[in-house]
Amino acid sequence: MRTGIKLSTDLPPRARGRPRSFDTEIALKAAAERFRTHGFAGTSLDDLAEATGLARPSLYAAFGDKRALYLATLSRLHQRLEGLFDGIAAARLPRDVLLETIFARTIDGYLTGEVAPSGCLAVATATTEAAADPDIRDALRGIIILQDERMARLFAAAGIASPQTAARIVMSVLHSLGVRARAGVPRDELDQIAAECIAMIL
Repeated sequence: MRTGIKLSTDLPPRARGRPRSFDTEIALKAAAERFRTHGFAGTSLDDLAEATGLARPSLYAAFGDKRALYLATLSRLHQRLEGLFDGIAAARLPRDVLLETIFARTIDGYLTGEVAPSGCLAVATATTEAAADPDIRDALRGIIILQDERMARLFAAAGIASPQTAARIVMSVLHSLGVRARAGVPRDELDQIAAECIAMIL
């Protein structure tokens, strides 16, 4: 979701003419992709500066330290998921098309990445940090709760039996597909797993 917010870095302009303001949405998107590729621990501030095109002082001024920036990317993911669920709900798809659309769009996203299929930002990276960091754990849990609840609402509206149970099953399979995509499992295999899950739900 593009915010259109411009934040001044309050730093002197660089000699090569770097602008004093930047789009936080663009910066967060770039940071999220770098975290999705290398994970939280494997991503340095220099990596983030390269990805966003911002100097390290600008990153600090806008977001704080690396951990704060990572949490901001998880918050962005939460907001984007809300928007995606809103869009799917508005389409009022029949249940078979609904399930096919959810799986196809999710797999499409999992197969993107800076250098290779990178799966899901939350599943691929936050699960590693969640055991030791309560804020990251809370952010990850919030994303999972959002997915379960919104999926159940979609399924209830589409007339899928036992919508809460079906939602948890589908989300569990989707999370697994993210791991498989990151491991290099080919698209046709991911699609086959999706088709089997859809058949079971219907």
